[in-house]
Amino acid sequence: MKDLIIVRGGGDIATGTIYKLVKSGFNVLVLEIESPSAIRRNVAFSEAVYDGKTKVEDMTCELAHSTDEAVKIMEQGRPALMVDPEARCLEKLHPLALVDAILAKKNLGTNRRMAPITIALGPGFTAGEDVDAVIETKRGHRLGRVIREGSAIANTGIPGVIAGVGKDRVIHSPGKGVLRNVCHITDTVKKGQTIAYIEDGQEKIEVHATIDGLLRGLIRDGYPVTKGFKIADIDPRMEEYSNCFTISDKARCIGGGVLEAILTLKEEQRQKEHGIYADYAATSAKKPFEVKKAVLDSMSQGNAGRGAHSASLKASRTIFRARREICEFFDADRPEQVVFTSGITESLNLVIKGLLEPGDHVITTYMEHNSVLRPLYEMEQKGVSLTITDPCPEAIAREFRKNTKAVIMTHGSNVTGEVFDIAAVGALCREKGIRLIADTAQTAGIFPISMKKDQIDILCFAGHKGLLGPQGIGGICIRDGIGIRPLKTGGSGFDSFSKSHPKKMPEALEAGTQNGPGIAGLEAGIRLIRSIGLDQIRQREQNSIRLFYEQIKDVPGISFYGLGADPDFSKRTAVLSCNLKDYDSSIVSEELEERFGIQTRPGAHCAPLVHEHYHTKEQGMVRFSFGFDTTEEEIRIAAEALKKLMEEEV
Repeated sequence: MKDLIIVRGGGDIATGTIYKLVKSGFNVLVLEIESPSAIRRNVAFSEAVYDGKTKVEDMTCELAHSTDEAVKIMEQGRPALMVDPEARCLEKLHPLALVDAILAKKNLGTNRRMAPITIALGPGFTAGEDVDAVIETKRGHRLGRVIREGSAIANTGIPGVIAGVGKDRVIHSPGKGVLRNVCHITDTVKKGQTIAYIEDGQEKIEVHATIDGLLRGLIRDGYPVTKGFKIADIDPRMEEYSNCFTISDKARCIGGGVLEAILTLKEEQRQKEHGIYADYAATSAKKPFEVKKAVLDSMSQGNAGRGAHSASLKASRTIFRARREICEFFDADRPEQVVFTSGITESLNLVIKGLLEPGDHVITTYMEHNSVLRPLYEMEQKGVSLTITDPCPEAIAREFRKNTKAVIMTHGSNVTGEVFDIAAVGALCREKGIRLIADTAQTAGIFPISMKKDQIDILCFAGHKGLLGPQGIGGICIRDGIGIRPLKTGGSGFDSFSKSHPKKMPEALEAGTQNGPGIAGLEAGIRLIRSIGLDQIRQREQNSIRLFYEQIKDVPGISFYGLGADPDFSKRTAVLSCNLKDYDSSIVSEELEERFGIQTRPGAHCAPLVHEHYHTKEQGMVRFSFGFDTTEEEIRIAAEALKKLMEEEV
């Protein structure tokens, strides 16, 4: 049964919890002993053991004689009760949570194996050992608080003070025997008045009221008691008659604590099961519905450019719409200058190997991904001169030569989250007639990018990150007049008898069948981004990384990279890389997932020169990267996890 919670005990305090849980939408099964001894019987669901059903306020609890019967009762939105002190029903039922509300001040057998979430009320339990959480039951400032480590305040044996009266308001049996009631709950009594007898054979021991007040609780007539057994409760507030029929403030407060614990632990388990995804710099794993639908719809289309029938034409129109959408999104020259690839790695390889020739000089930076560096090293072996420098415009300009053909640089670092002034570099390059090739893997879909305003000649993009598309799709936007040699040749859908591959764009760089579903998903992602607004997406992500940093910045032993003393998060992506002392980043990342369900990226992040720059070649870095749908609660959990690892020193 979904959202089933089992509560052991049905006394008045337990009833406050049961009531709160049922009202909050949970199915609740109460487990009781054969002869429960509730004092405040008018507000205790345990009375259903005797009467078959009992009503507290506007809720009725009904006795069930089997788990099947209990399920039927709960399906009607009511709590069910079974006589099952050993909790044998767990053999058939699999609750979300089990709450020990017996209030025996000691553990009578509850353990963490009984349910995914276990909670206990009051002293006698240790959170983290016996159960997952303990709820404080002692009146005062801590009442109802959720304890995740340790125990509730120990029992003092002295009842909480009401209207200036403490221990005198609770009456204990003066002897052993069977209780025979003289008064009834709601009766007004005077100090010294006989409210009941204890029968032990021929002997009768009178039970006297200890104070003037309202008889708020009295054990059921005929109940066998021992000397010192708690049997009655007097409220010194004469005007509180209605309170005899309503759940107490204490019970409601404790019930609120139980609800808080269940919801918190349930969310933590959900996040641990599904993971708190903190690796958006690698891919936006949580794809929007619109993207998934577009991919699925496209899979029933034909092959674009491979026929004049409706299925092929439909696929062609889908791809053209995507080109037009991307052209507008990046402020490119024409849709025909948008080329689709399998991803940004292919895009960069195609551009680097198709543009550069022996004798050319090319400039890049130490912040680059291997998708830039490795093709450049390969071209260096073929006679291209390579300079690697700092990503700032001034450093790049100092490296210009007469034969400098291109500057290739990332717009945003996949390691540190820094965003570089690509517009300033574009202006310097345009002035000298040098091509600017921009790697926008980390910024497309987050920062506004205009090929015209930023003076970008060739823009390479990844479809599966900030643009929200599926994996396996990327592309290039090329300024008019720039020629690039194709990496591959083959089918183009036209001019089939020519021995040469067509030079007409975009087919010149798109041999073979296109990834129609990927392109359709990419278009849907960009449309969604435009509908939400780049500013809103960027600000939300930047707020997330700012919040995360603020929660961990003062933790001793954490090192940050690329942030500086006073980081300006308005000029950064939602990426933060750190290390815990000298611990290997892989160990830290593994601990974060195994213990807290937090998915991060350790190691070198395919950016070796960044790690050489920060001297983390051996240690690597733990990278957190957040997305538009990252919640503040997920950020809080991630921050607390790092703090805990530092406290334990991993």
